[in-house]
Amino acid sequence: MKSNLVKEPLKVAKFLILLYLALVVVIFFWLFLGIYSENAFYDKSTCFSYSCLKSFGLSFKSAIGFLELSLKLLLTSVTIFSIYYALKNYISATKAAKTTIHLTNLNTFKDYLMAETKYENIFNIKRVDVLKWYNIIYPESRLGELYVSNDYKEKIKKINNLIDKSNGCFSGESEEKTLFDYKKHQTDMINALKTIGITLSRSPRNNFRDAEKSVFDLINKINKEFCGSNNVGLIKPQLYR
Repeated sequence: MKSNLVKEPLKVAKFLILLYLALVVVIFFWLFLGIYSENAFYDKSTCFSYSCLKSFGLSFKSAIGFLELSLKLLLTSVTIFSIYYALKNYISATKAAKTTIHLTNLNTFKDYLMAETKYENIFNIKRVDVLKWYNIIYPESRLGELYVSNDYKEKIKKINNLIDKSNGCFSGESEEKTLFDYKKHQTDMINALKTIGITLSRSPRNNFRDAEKSVFDLINKINKEFCGSNNVGLIKPQLYR
């Protein structure tokens, strides 16, 4: 019974209003009959003069006052319920809209990744934790907010810093004056990409270079399509080989 009350509030409200009106009518007639008997109106002759009607009305003032008060309470209760019900529906509709925004954008994100990696032999979608990547980009997506997080921007910036460092070492322009160490580069890049949900395995130098390039192309496509208006940088060109 409780679940039905929750699911059908309008029917419940209608039932309570009818019950309330029935009780008001019963009490009103009980008061009316009591006053009628107490004043012995049944022994009085019929009179429609102004004084008779006024006297009759004053005699039933308490019953009429009860009826007026009861109707005012009913009207107030119906008004409050209407406001509550409208607000509840608005909140439910807002939640549904936020959920729709979240699921639509998430599914679009998934479908786009699937399409971009479908024919890719070097990099496979199975190496991407789609939900982790999506949630890092849009941490408030479930609330209907699709702004790109500062955390994601910082992670992209960190990847670009690693590229700058490796480019400098490879070209000999690094202030540290160190040679390009591709093994260290692989370790640093694998760890950086893992923070956004992308897994790269350590591999021979050229193989890793191709897989890394494939990943960077994918990130740039995602950033252009889903983060273009949020000042998210693209992955920089890689000069190291």
